[in-house]
Amino acid sequence: MKGELLLIRHGKAGSADPNKDDFYRPLTEKGRAEFTTFLQTIQSQIATEGLEVWTSPLTRAKQTAALFTTELELPTYAEKVFLADGNLEACLNALKMKPNFRVACVGHEPFMSMWVHELTGVRTPFHKGAMMRIVFDGADVKLDWKQSPKS
Repeated sequence: MKGELLLIRHGKAGSADPNKDDFYRPLTEKGRAEFTTFLQTIQSQIATEGLEVWTSPLTRAKQTAALFTTELELPTYAEKVFLADGNLEACLNALKMKPNFRVACVGHEPFMSMWVHELTGVRTPFHKGAMMRIVFDGADVKLDWKQSPKS
């Protein structure tokens, strides 16, 4: 399998409320602003040609994907349930269908950091709004870079 996978954790969202459905929890205004500013600072590191964007169907992830596609002038995103439930096998199966894939996936913790560890062997924090680029070259899979709005 050859390609590049850009994993993105959604931006800062409102606090979880046990009386409300977590599916609809949105980004905060601060979260939107921080993610947009962060994108502007790292935009040159993201090759957009042929880049597909997949997102969890949860509101905060879709809002993050919308900011990502708008800021980078990409076509719209596609919703993928495996980004909400953390099913790495389903994600890899979808990637296998695309030779030389270039996909950005917007998802959630703890799944994003678990995927990085399972794919590359690297354990690293995955802050809200952060991105990690994983490169697949046959059996060789490596964490190429990571960027975070946190310093």
